[in-house]
Amino acid sequence: MAGGFFRGTNVEQDPRFGDVSEKMIGQAKFSSVFKKPVNMSKVNLEAIKPWIADKINTLLGIEDDVLFDFVVNMLEESNTPDARTIQVNLAGFLEDKAPEFMQNLWSVLLEAQQSEGGIPESFIRNKMKELRLKREEEERAAALIRASNTRLREQSQQQRPRSGRHSRWDADNVESPSRGKPERASSSYSRSYRNSRDHDSRRDYRRRSRTRSCSKSRSKSPSKRRLS
Repeated sequence: MAGGFFRGTNVEQDPRFGDVSEKMIGQAKFSSVFKKPVNMSKVNLEAIKPWIADKINTLLGIEDDVLFDFVVNMLEESNTPDARTIQVNLAGFLEDKAPEFMQNLWSVLLEAQQSEGGIPESFIRNKMKELRLKREEEERAAALIRASNTRLREQSQQQRPRSGRHSRWDADNVESPSRGKPERASSSYSRSYRNSRDHDSRRDYRRRSRTRSCSKSRSKSPSKRRLS
């Protein structure tokens, strides 16, 4: 092909794209945070990747794995990436949102390289807050479950019948749940029933005794009159 340009040539290999990139860098406005360099060897990029993906999803409203990989590759190409070049390259994807994204990303990278382990302190604080809120939510849920169980036990105890306090009217109507037969009356009712029956028996016995004595007296009365 003419001009020595072959298919598959990247931007760095084609000087025409380099001139366009330099021209766009000269015309664009960049954040002041780009003046501070970032050393990627001091940054834990794996800890920042979730933030990059979430930020892209927020700006675009959809998941874009291609753009995510593009950003990560530009950060991994050099230990000292150029924030201005990355912003210009992202303009085709994010358009007017590219400056906002790059300003936030560069601030995170600067914070990460100054933190122990290459993880931004704000990430650690947010994670600790998230864990604390999750633990508090679990404790509230456990407290609600305990309160509900306690309330159910109290209701069950209130609805449970008291043993040994059946009335005489309920004794004949209560059925046993196991056999379906009438339950045995309470001991107090049984005693009163036996006492009443014994009293009736004694009263009948006395009545019969008086009847026999009267019949004997009547049977003897004629002989006494004859003797007289």
